[in-house]
Amino acid sequence: MNDEHPDTMQQLSGQVQAMFYLVDEPAIALTIQTDGQTIAARATGRVALDVRALPRGATIHVTLDAAPPDDPQIIAFTIIRILTA
Repeated sequence: MNDEHPDTMQQLSGQVQAMFYLVDEPAIALTIQTDGQTIAARATGRVALDVRALPRGATIHVTLDAAPPDDPQIIAFTIIRILTA
């Protein structure tokens, strides 16, 4: 039997608005703008290190583990578009 909780998974696409991280910690908090809504999420480990490389304004598709709902965690992401100057 699978002990995962797929009902807590959420996928969305949006634009990275802001990031916050400590240089010596493999964790990041960011905000994503999607359909007029701002989502705050966090990531840890390898995903966090990869997210740090994204420029602000990049459009990404993320898979969130939304359990608990007030602290969603990014478990995977794909880059859709990076704005160039």
